[in-house]
Amino acid sequence: MNAIFVLSSAYMPLGIKKVSVFTITLSSMVVWVGFYTWRIMFNNFAIEIFGASPIDVGIIQAAREIPGLLAFGAGALALYFTESKIAAFSIVAVGLGLILCGLSQSIMMLGLATVLMSFGFHYFEPTNSSQLLMLSQSDNLGRTQGRLRSYESIAGLTGAGLVLGLTLFLDFRVTFYMIGAAVAAIGLYLAIALPSNRAATEKRKVRIKKKYRLYYTLSFLRGCRRHIFTTFAIFLLVKNHNLDITIIATISLANNAVTIFTNRLMGRLSDHLGEKVILVGCSFLLAFIFVGYAYVSYLPLLIALYLIDNILFGSSIALKSYLRKISNAEDLTGCLSFGMTANHITAIVIPIIGGMAWSLFGYQATFIAGAAIVLIDMLFALKIPGKVRLDLENKALEQHTVGG
Repeated sequence: MNAIFVLSSAYMPLGIKKVSVFTITLSSMVVWVGFYTWRIMFNNFAIEIFGASPIDVGIIQAAREIPGLLAFGAGALALYFTESKIAAFSIVAVGLGLILCGLSQSIMMLGLATVLMSFGFHYFEPTNSSQLLMLSQSDNLGRTQGRLRSYESIAGLTGAGLVLGLTLFLDFRVTFYMIGAAVAAIGLYLAIALPSNRAATEKRKVRIKKKYRLYYTLSFLRGCRRHIFTTFAIFLLVKNHNLDITIIATISLANNAVTIFTNRLMGRLSDHLGEKVILVGCSFLLAFIFVGYAYVSYLPLLIALYLIDNILFGSSIALKSYLRKISNAEDLTGCLSFGMTANHITAIVIPIIGGMAWSLFGYQATFIAGAAIVLIDMLFALKIPGKVRLDLENKALEQHTVGG
């Protein structure tokens, strides 16, 4: 069935009978409001309240990625619990993590709160994505994901707007409390309302197969490059250019306003041109963005490069489409969770090494290393077939519905 994102079904029903594109979209939007709240506020909160150094930020960012390294646990949980339940309780964890960020009295406590938030986020992503992909047809995988990513951008826009508005009148801590409580409450409602039973024909398995190795390799390399940029790009703008929370929130607003439209475009291009063209092309362009962050000092151009990077991050749509076409229904959640783990294998060390390289050799070394990783990623993306088609053994996914 075609996944039609109509948030106007027109209201949230008091009793949800089944997982639908509506509940998947709602869940994703709530998580991304919470995540963007943390993402926008973290650097300013850590620097202004605790006087965090590049090494401090690197350590916390490394700790934040530990749940991603353990994301294979989401696949294991799916053997016993439905994806909808795992996703709902993950939303609760994101909300509680935000509340604890506001309660933090030391940089260590802020790091622990961040880890809790991160557990929620990293266990939510593979389970929610699995539900969406199993509700999608093979010929519109990109468009379906693009629409969801578009709504996630709206959620990011909402989160940035909330941070921008609330911090004009309230301090960082109260802002964490208010948004965190709202996220946790919605997650708890979904945990109670969504069905807990899975149809007898719906099985889940956790296993690593040879045919998925290219997906895992690309997930690993994309994780390496992503952790460098997400950890240090905004930090560079705050540390080297003294941008305050209002400007950072405004940049995030602009970013999400743009990706509302570009994510849909990326999804359509993935369906039309094929996954290989999207992944190779985006990696090629990202190499120039990393080099730009290493050598450009003109602030408006740096902000433009940051926005372009976030647009190109939508290429993950193509990678998930590729996995969906080569995977079996029973493997999908496990593959996505193992892919998340592969994405985070170096996540614990890269922020720390990047912070040390920044301190010892300057920020240029950190971003040049990122450019090299992007080029390696591009070489592996070239191994993807020109136009991936759904295997005959996976045709059952076409009629597959999510029982919860």
